[in-house]
Amino acid sequence: MATHFANRAVDFVSSIAAPGVVDAAVDPNKAIRIARFFSYPKQVLYLLASFIALVSICHFLTLAYTYITRNRVYTRKRTTVSLSRLPIAVVDSLKALTLRWTVPIGPSFTLNLFELFVTLAYMAVLFSWTFVNTTTTTGVKVEPHYYANRAGTIAASQIPIMTALGMRNNLVSWLTGISFDKLNYLHRMSARVIVVLAWIHAGGRVTVGLDEDGPISERWVQCGVVAASTLTLLCMLSIRPVRERHYEAFNIIHSVFAFMFIVAIYLHLAGRNLVYYGPWPAMVVWGLDRFMRFFQLGLYNFAYLNPWSKSSKDLDASVEVLSPHFLKVTLHRSKIFHWRPGQSAFLSFPAVSSLPFESHPVTMSTICDDSSSSANKLVFFLRVRDGFTAKLKDVASPAATYKVFINGPYSSPPILLGYQTVVLIGGGSGVAFTLPLFLDLVRRAKHNKSTCQRVVFIWAIRDAGLLYSTHLQSILSNIILEHIKWIEDALLEALDQLPKSISVTLKFFVTADPEDSPKWSDDSKEDVIADKDGSSHSSESGLRLLESSFVSLEQGRPDLVLSIRDEIANGTGPISINVCGTRTLASTVRRAIRVPRPLDVLRGGPSVTLHVEAFGGY
Repeated sequence: MATHFANRAVDFVSSIAAPGVVDAAVDPNKAIRIARFFSYPKQVLYLLASFIALVSICHFLTLAYTYITRNRVYTRKRTTVSLSRLPIAVVDSLKALTLRWTVPIGPSFTLNLFELFVTLAYMAVLFSWTFVNTTTTTGVKVEPHYYANRAGTIAASQIPIMTALGMRNNLVSWLTGISFDKLNYLHRMSARVIVVLAWIHAGGRVTVGLDEDGPISERWVQCGVVAASTLTLLCMLSIRPVRERHYEAFNIIHSVFAFMFIVAIYLHLAGRNLVYYGPWPAMVVWGLDRFMRFFQLGLYNFAYLNPWSKSSKDLDASVEVLSPHFLKVTLHRSKIFHWRPGQSAFLSFPAVSSLPFESHPVTMSTICDDSSSSANKLVFFLRVRDGFTAKLKDVASPAATYKVFINGPYSSPPILLGYQTVVLIGGGSGVAFTLPLFLDLVRRAKHNKSTCQRVVFIWAIRDAGLLYSTHLQSILSNIILEHIKWIEDALLEALDQLPKSISVTLKFFVTADPEDSPKWSDDSKEDVIADKDGSSHSSESGLRLLESSFVSLEQGRPDLVLSIRDEIANGTGPISINVCGTRTLASTVRRAIRVPRPLDVLRGGPSVTLHVEAFGGY
C-alpha cells in the first residue's frame, strides 16, 4: 500500500511540476504530502461507509425482529426481574437517552443526542484527517503545505455524499430506513462542513503562496473561489427561517446556486485532473435521482403525457376549501401507484404553480386499498400559507377540476407490527399523517392480521377564534364539528363492526392557548361571529362521530405526559408512539418518555418506540 501511494505521488509530482520545482526525491516532504493527499480522503470515505453499513445492519436486524415477533401476543403481567429481557431493557434505555433528549441549536432548531453525536463525530473525522500528520520532516507543526491541498480533496470527496443526502431517491435511505426528509439535516450539515474545509484549503494556499502551484489569474483557480463563495452563500440562505417563510424562493435559489457550484467545482478540479473526487460522482447521484423522478412521473401520470389518451380527465384533482386555513385535494390514480400508510407524495399543479416543475410535499391521508378493482383514491389536506397554497385556495371551485402531477411515494413511516399498544398524536393538519396509520391498524385487526390490542388516537385542534369569544362552550361543538367532518366518513367506516380483539379510544381536544395557536392573518372577532352564526349547516356532519362511545371531546391542551405514562403503566407489550405536529407538541411527547426505565422493562414493562414525523407547512 505504501509503495503504491509513493509511486502515485511521484507520478503526480511529475505531472504537475513546473520548471524549477524541486524534485520529490530531493524534497521528501512533497512525496509524503502527496501520498497523504491521495490516501486520506479515501480513508475518510471508508470510515463513513462503515458507519452507514453499521446503521444499515441495525435497520435490517430490526426489520427481521419485527417480522419474527409480529404475531406475538403479550398477556403476562409485571413480575420479578428477568435477565432474559436485558437486551430489550438496554435498547429501550439507549433510545430514551439518545433519541429523546434534545439540545437547542438556535431559537428554532434542536438536535437529539444521537444527531448531535453524529454531527460532532462527522466534523471530528473530517477535521482530524485534515490536520493530522501535518508536521514536516524538520519538525514544523501544522505546516500549510501539508493541510492546504488535503483539505480541498477531503472536501471534494464529500460532495457526492452531500448530494446523495439531499435527494428524494437515495441509497442511504434505502439501506438505513431513514426518510429522505430526515436525512436532509445531514445534507445541510455536510454542506456547511465542506464550506469550512474549502476556506481552510483556500487559506492554506494563500499562506504558501498561490504562485507556487497556480496563480489567481488561472481560470481553474478562479473557479475554485467561485465554488467556495457560491456554496457559502447557499448555506447562509438555507437557514430554517428562510426555508419556512420563503419556501418557493428558497427552492429557486437552491437550484441556481447548486448548479453554479457544481459547474465551478468541476472546472476547478479539472485543472488538476481530479474531477473523479467530487463532481462526477455527484452528477451521477443527481442523474439517478432525476431519472427515478421522471420515471415515476411518466408511470403515474401517463394519461397526461399521452396525446391520444381519452382518460386524462380521470387524473384531474378536485380542490375543496375546508376553512380559511385548510384545503382538501382529492384525486385518483391507477392501482400501480402503491403506498404505505403515512407516506407522502409531491404534487404539482401546472396551472397554479409559479414555475412549471414546482412541486410540494403532502402526506396522503388515505390508505391503499388493495381489494378494490378500481383506481386508488388519494386525499390530501393542505394547510394554507403564502405562495402556492394561497393561490390554490383562491382558484378553488367546487365544480372545477385541476390537472395535477403526482410523484412518489416518499418518506419512511413506522411499520406498526408487533405492538400491543399504538398511540397516534396529531396536531392540526398533522392528522393527515396519523389518520392513515389508524385506518390501517383497524383494517388489519378486522382481517385478523394484527396483534395490536389498543389504539389511542389523539387530535389537538387549535382555533385562535376561541380567544375572542366569551361563549366558549356554546361554540366548542361547532368548531370541532367543522374539523371532524373532514375525516368523519373514514373514521365511522373504520369503527363499524370493530372486533373485540382491539380497544380503540379517540380523543379530540380544542385549544385556544395563545402560545400554541397559530396567528392567522385573517382572524378577527367578526370572523368568529360569522362562523358561529353560519355553522348550523354542519351540526349534523360530525355529530354521529361525537356520539360514538369510542370518542371523547375536551377543551384545552391534552395532558400528553399523563396520557402516555398511563399507557406505559397499563401495558406489558411494546408500545409505539407516533406524533406529527408542532415542535412544541413533539417536545412534550419526548419529555414524557425520555427517562430510562430499565428495571420496569426487566420486570415485564413495555419497551417504547417513538416516531416523530416532520411537520411541514402543507
